[in-house]
Amino acid sequence: MQKIPLSLAKPGMKLAKPITKSNGMPIIAAGVELSDSLISRLDGMGIDKIHVVGDAVAASQNPSERVTRLDQLFRRLEGEPFQGKVKGYLREYFTIKAAADAASGSASASAECKG
Repeated sequence: MQKIPLSLAKPGMKLAKPITKSNGMPIIAAGVELSDSLISRLDGMGIDKIHVVGDAVAASQNPSERVTRLDQLFRRLEGEPFQGKVKGYLREYFTIKAAADAASGSASASAECKG
């Protein structure tokens, strides 16, 4: 089980804990599989974090995917100079990481073909 920001939630993930209102009344039960529409509804309700089954962050280790998600993660911080710099540094890091992973993947694939 892992608590993640809603911005990292993806369709197919399952809730490990129920989502409840501030008074404790359950909105969505544990074990429910997330969909795009459900994630959008949770965002509209102001839900910031959810508990999901497994290690969701480790499962989404694709650096090129992270580059594209930065705009979504920083969407509420537009116009803040410091946050803009942080976003730029993260974009640069994940771009370099994606390129390095792609290069090592193609190198290992060509090594397998030769072997």
